[in-house]
Amino acid sequence: MQAAVGAGHAVGLLSSEGFRSSVAEELPPEAEFLGAGATPGEFSEEAARRAGADVFHPTPPVIGEIFGGARVDLGIEDSLAQPTAWAPDLVFAEPFDAIGPIVAARLGVEWHRAGIGPALPSVITDEIERVASTRCDSAAASSYLDPCPPQLQDPEWSAGIPVWAVRPQAHRRPKDLAFALPDFGERDKPTVLVTFGTIFSDPAPLSAAVAAVADTGANVIATLGSSLRLPTAGETLRTDSANVRYVPFVPLAQLLERVDLVVGAGGVGTVVGTLAHGLPMVLWPQGADQPINAARAAASGTSITVDSAAEIAAAVAKVSENGEYRRRAREIAGEIASRPEPAAAISGITVHVR
Repeated sequence: MQAAVGAGHAVGLLSSEGFRSSVAEELPPEAEFLGAGATPGEFSEEAARRAGADVFHPTPPVIGEIFGGARVDLGIEDSLAQPTAWAPDLVFAEPFDAIGPIVAARLGVEWHRAGIGPALPSVITDEIERVASTRCDSAAASSYLDPCPPQLQDPEWSAGIPVWAVRPQAHRRPKDLAFALPDFGERDKPTVLVTFGTIFSDPAPLSAAVAAVADTGANVIATLGSSLRLPTAGETLRTDSANVRYVPFVPLAQLLERVDLVVGAGGVGTVVGTLAHGLPMVLWPQGADQPINAARAAASGTSITVDSAAEIAAAVAKVSENGEYRRRAREIAGEIASRPEPAAAISGITVHVR
């Protein structure tokens, strides 16, 4: 979006109206928010009711029902009305989004897949497309924007369509967020960021991870995040101590500038953003696509995957003491820095539009 705005294009973000206030400060000021459709909480709850399954630990058929079924059923009418009035010349859609391709087909414009990290297994993307196809017609993507460095990508993956390599970065708002973070008493110790992202920050695992890292003697910055299952979870977690500081939501890039290592759940934004900063990780997957991302990060030699909070302290110590993890992370950061800016892909894609 920032690259498209910079090139002088009109840009709109089609997402749930319930996200308007949350997204307002994240968008480039020139981008227009097009509110339509259900929130993730709403369509996930509907998918859980239909499938009788845990949507936080889903099988491919359940993922298909979440994104290709319930989300489409609850949001397609509003989602078609907004862009029809806005009249885009092309559409970008991320891998879980079945509505974008439907909108593009209905408007007769091309669409492009915008990757968000390691490519999803075809068993997942195929199921989303299969379920969505029983609702509405869509066309194939014209190209794939790939922000994933090759060290994180499945070596057997192929997009099957033209690929634009793009440089990813940790999330940063158009204007940095001011936040206070008191100094730690012992500055000579490593500082570790503990973040479970914006969905899986439930109190029990987050508190256990913070305690495990604090027990190593490291200084800890922990994000309260948010939780679909427990929206008020952060209200009960803020118990700062001598070497622990809790912070509310802060764009990841601003936090990464202050730490030496990251402990997380394996969300794609955290994994790719952390590696863009050349930092190693310890990952404790909680659900969704996190096991996939954690496995690819471990295979790249930049992180250790653990199965419980009891394993975190030893993993943090190993990653801190073994310089190979940091060396590999910095190597991947160099690869990321060498990738083309998103503006190159936007220019190449839009040159033939109108």
